[in-house]
Parts: sequence; structure tokens; C-alpha cells
Amino acid sequence: MEKHYCVVIIGAGIAGLSCAKYLIENDIHDFIIIEANNQIGGRCETIPLMEHQIELGTEILQGDQSNNPLYQLADEHHLIDYSNNESDRDDCFHDEDGESIDEDIINEIRTIYDEILEKKVPTYPYENYPDSSLGEFISTELDQYVQSKKVSLEKNEIDQIEKVIDWLSKQHSYLNTIGCEKLTDVSVQGWNSFEHISKPDQSNGIIKYIQGGFSNLLHIVFGNKIPNDNIELNSMVKRICMYEDDQYVSIEIIGKNKEMKTYQAEHVICTQSVGCLKKTMHEMFVPPLPYSKQLCIEKLGFGTINKIYLIFSHAFWDVDFNTFNFLWNTTAEWKLTCLENTSYDSQWCKSITGFYVHHRLPNMLVTQIGGEAATYIETIPDEILTNCFQELFGRFYPDNQIPKPKKLIRSQWFNKTSTHGSHTFIKTGSNTHDIKRLAMPWPNQPAKPLILFAGEGTHERFYGTAHGAFMTGIREAKRIVELYKKDSINQ
Repeated sequence: MEKHYCVVIIGAGIAGLSCAKYLIENDIHDFIIIEANNQIGGRCETIPLMEHQIELGTEILQGDQSNNPLYQLADEHHLIDYSNNESDRDDCFHDEDGESIDEDIINEIRTIYDEILEKKVPTYPYENYPDSSLGEFISTELDQYVQSKKVSLEKNEIDQIEKVIDWLSKQHSYLNTIGCEKLTDVSVQGWNSFEHISKPDQSNGIIKYIQGGFSNLLHIVFGNKIPNDNIELNSMVKRICMYEDDQYVSIEIIGKNKEMKTYQAEHVICTQSVGCLKKTMHEMFVPPLPYSKQLCIEKLGFGTINKIYLIFSHAFWDVDFNTFNFLWNTTAEWKLTCLENTSYDSQWCKSITGFYVHHRLPNMLVTQIGGEAATYIETIPDEILTNCFQELFGRFYPDNQIPKPKKLIRSQWFNKTSTHGSHTFIKTGSNTHDIKRLAMPWPNQPAKPLILFAGEGTHERFYGTAHGAFMTGIREAKRIVELYKKDSINQ
């Protein structure tokens, strides 16, 4: 006999967990969470390593207690690491010839880049103007700067400036959280709609990490509040069938032992990523999603950012430095010798902007890679990829004797079937109305919404963030709670 629930929540990421917690706090206990992976967390994934933790997904808390509810929860549970992890060591900048780049040039162009993003981009008019790409907007502003410099500088100095601009376009702290292939994919109007609640703890310059990692926060705040019987792990949703006339939803599930089962529910809350919806929406929903909702899913961007950790037996680098940055020649071809007799291409390397020393593990270097390059390297085996990074580091920093890393740990978000990427962004040609349409229940009838949507990709101001996901889970739970409050009043 089919099991029947009031609410079925698809996905045990932050949105699904916050939704479940809110239902429990409002006396709705008749729900089940269906999670495809073997643990809760979604795109928050913490790995224990040498008495510390490393994060494959979300790592730091943005904002503060006043503007980030996740920050507030972490603080209430005494989980914020208040120790000052900021290094007083220097940053090192080299080009692919191993030549050092003057840090004064870096700072000058960074100031200009910041001014464009923080002052000029927000002034782009919304009304009666065609949408422009963020990349085109920034390039136009920077081209004027470069042209003004060509009057007084030598060609090699202009080349350095262009290398720095290319590096910032891939590495800037605002931009490297998008996961798109290139900034020309990003809408200016969409970018302006995103609310930056601050750089990580901008007030005092200390990055706030979570004690025990993000997964620890989720287990303490959510996992300990939600009974184990209300979560089914290793279970994949195959199909969601809505019976509007009969006012219920049927959910077909492939269980952990590959057995098929069907649940019925009064409401289903879908927290799958936009990337997952892009891949599965045509087969998953019966009847098909309304065309307007399909279109907004197709139009929204969903990028990939992968983290890579290289563990060495000892720190071979100059301990006076905390980051080792790679500034690429923007026109020259590039080929790694270790890939010459393989089928793998080398051009993904140009998406690597450098490495930094892990804040807790001094013998570990960390980098991240976004866009198509991030998806491409998921096809390269660990052993070959380790050789690539060894050679790559040696090219930019030839004065160091580069040993082979003992171990490589990385995320692979694109080929993970429960995510198909990591971050929502607003592509050129889409806008916040697409996010709002995605967030609408189906059918959009306040009296009885059957299928509801949550997740970071359904928050028009905080898309792509953990706190955005958290807020949307509560938003949809509130919708159901208010529905049953009205029913009890009317009875």
C-alpha cells in the first residue's frame, strides 16, 4: 500500500532542512524528506582530514547576525570560529614565464575593477535599456583605462596590465562565486539584483569559519531536530505526478536497494538545483511543467565551481607567502608536457588563477576553478591531474623544487547527478522575473498549492548562496503552515 504524507520534501540540502525544521516548529510532523545522497547537506559537504575539516562546497559565513539568519543560528549554537585566521603573509604574483608582477600594478587595477563593480555597474539603467552582459560592461570600462595607458607605457608594461585584468576577471572575490564560463554570460541587470550582504565579515577583516565545518552546523541545527524516520537517504525521485482534480501528488522513488516505491502527498516541495531541473524537468513532471516555468528554468544560468586541495608531505614554498597567483598571457597557446601523450586538452589550465595556503593545514594548497574548465577537469583522473598541477606550479614558480602532491581531494559538482553544477546566476536574456516565476507554486492557487519550489535558485536577491537557500525553505514551509492555519480557523 502506498504511503501517504502531508508533505514530501525533495532534497536534504539547506532549503529542505530549513523547510522541515519550520514545519516541526509549527506542529506539522507528517512529512518525509527524500535525499539522493547518503548524507544530508546537499551542496554543503565537509570532509574530515588530519583532525581538521575541509569543505567541498559552502565554506564561510557571509554578513553578520543582522543580515544572515544562518550566521545567527551558528552564533546561537556557539559554532563560529572567532580565532583570527587571517594571515599576515604576503601574496605572490607571477606570469607563465616565472616573472614577478609588480604588486603596485595589481593594486591599481584592482581599485579600478572594484570601482566599476561597486559604483558604475549599479548605475546601469533598468528601464528602457536593453540588457547588457557584465563582461561587455566591464571590458568597455577597462578598455578606456588601457587606451589611456598606451600613451605613456611600453608594450611589456601594457602586457602586464592585460594579464592583471584577465586574472581579476577570473579571480575577483565578487566574480569567482558565479561559476559561469565567461562574464559575457552574466546579465548586468541580473547582477545588480543580487544583494551582497558583505564580503566575509567586512567589519573587522576576519573570515568567519564554522567550527567542525558546515556539515557540523547542519547536523546540530537541523539534523538533531529532524527525526531520522523523517529522512530517507540514498533515494532518487524519478517522477512527480500531479492530480489536480483529486488534489494530491504521487511521487515515484527509486530506493537505496533500487526498489521502486510510490508515495502520495498533499504537497511536494522541490528543492532540487536549477541544474538538476534543467536535466530532469521534461521526464520528471507529469503533466509537464507550465511552459512559462520551463522557459525560466532554461533561461537561468547554472554554473560550476570546483575546489581542489593538494596535500604535500611538507610546505615546499616560501613560508613568507600565503598566495601564489598565476597571471596568464591572454593570447599565447598553452600546452602541458604531461598531457602530450593523452587525449586531454591543456586549455583548462588558464582558468586556474593560483593557489593559497589552507588556513588550518600549512602543508596544503587550495585552488578553485569555474565554468566549462571546471566541468572538463572532472573527466581527468586524479593521477593525471596531480601531474598537471605539479608541472603548472613549476612553470609559474620555477625557483621552487615542486614535489608531487601526496594526495588530491576535489569536488565534482557537475557530474553529481543530484546537482549538475553548483551555483545559480542570471544569464544575459534572463532576469529576476524568471527566478520569481520558478518560485511560484504549481498550480498557483493559494487555496491548495500542490507542488512548491525552494532552493537558492528561487531567491531573487540571494540566489547562489547558502542563506538564500535557507530562506526559501522557510518561505515554502510558511506557505503550507498558513494554509492549514486558515483551514483550522474556518472549521
